[in-house]
Amino acid sequence: MNVYIAEVAERLTEQGIDVDIYTRCHGAGGPEVQDLGHGNRLIQIQAGPCAPVPKEELPGHLGQFLDGVLRHAAAEIDPGAHRHSPYDVVHSHYWLSGWVGRRTKEIWGAPLVASFHTLGKVKNGALGEGDHPEPPVRLDGEQRVIRGADRILAPTPVEAAHLVDLYGADPKRIRIVLPGVDRGVFVPQPRDEAKARLHLSNDRLLLFVGRLQPFKGPDVAIRALAHAVASAPDRTSDWILGVVGGPASQPPGVNEVARLMELASASGVGDRVVFFPPQTHERLADFYSAAEVVLMPSRSESFGLVALEAQACGTPVIASAAGGLRYVVRDGETGLLVQGHDPAQYAERMLRLLGDPALSRRLSRAALAHAAGFSWDTTASEISDVYRELLGRASA
Repeated sequence: MNVYIAEVAERLTEQGIDVDIYTRCHGAGGPEVQDLGHGNRLIQIQAGPCAPVPKEELPGHLGQFLDGVLRHAAAEIDPGAHRHSPYDVVHSHYWLSGWVGRRTKEIWGAPLVASFHTLGKVKNGALGEGDHPEPPVRLDGEQRVIRGADRILAPTPVEAAHLVDLYGADPKRIRIVLPGVDRGVFVPQPRDEAKARLHLSNDRLLLFVGRLQPFKGPDVAIRALAHAVASAPDRTSDWILGVVGGPASQPPGVNEVARLMELASASGVGDRVVFFPPQTHERLADFYSAAEVVLMPSRSESFGLVALEAQACGTPVIASAAGGLRYVVRDGETGLLVQGHDPAQYAERMLRLLGDPALSRRLSRAALAHAAGFSWDTTASEISDVYRELLGRASA
């Protein structure tokens, strides 16, 4: 979601739309208003401590966040402009911001566009072992935002259907806008050179990228590696699994990284699983290029940006046939899809792909061509069309 917002905001400003991004302050020392250039600003609002807080505590800070947004916006309204609202459109991302967006719509009269990126009811229908269900406050909050939004953006027809079937959204208010990929960063690079920059050995790298939580399936990736090693030890003697990412907000006493390390050790592959913290885009592009395959055994995905970034680097993806991944990965063409989350099925596809250089080259070429059809410029242009649609309706 952070990548999406940053990429779209930058390109909207390039298209002549000034964008203010409101976020909760996360650390001391930064300016309240940061000029990102070309009419794009990042505005930090104090709501609770200026530090990360557990996800379940965030709803308690929404009122303070709303007050901060309203105060900051009111101070910038030009008295001579005869405007009641400081903004033409409000665009909320995720249900928490949607709560604020609904109220600014009521106060300012500006139309509201809502993007969710993940939906609580969808997550609750695909929980992994150890995952905690999304609370009723989120489900109710999503319902209210969906009811109050003038337009809802969905990344794929799958999420559009979820909005209608699970939340009763008005189909006439939904617009499908595909996310993009920065093809100036995510480009194919020679594998040996990428490995050298990452100080990796000559072992064959399989890669998982994502938040370390059961919903994303890092445990499935580890078990799949163990299954492949056990079933074909000679063919997998030089395989390692790189796990890139950090844990999501966790309950007290829960350490997901430690749990995954223990799982790898208990599965007999403790020396083959290497953990890396979250990476910058440039560094992440090296990981994709160094890998021979990217694993995405998510239990659901609104879209699956990791799969798109990997394919833009020419790396095939083995992913679950869940949610938006069915649109991002073309089964048998740019990667391989797996029904369900059986590690043995992932292991079979891993062995097939890494054991067939011709198949790997064919999928790599098709992955590059497929990713070339996605652009953040196009995403921003389609979003600006939605904004103008609403403004045209309002003026009429």
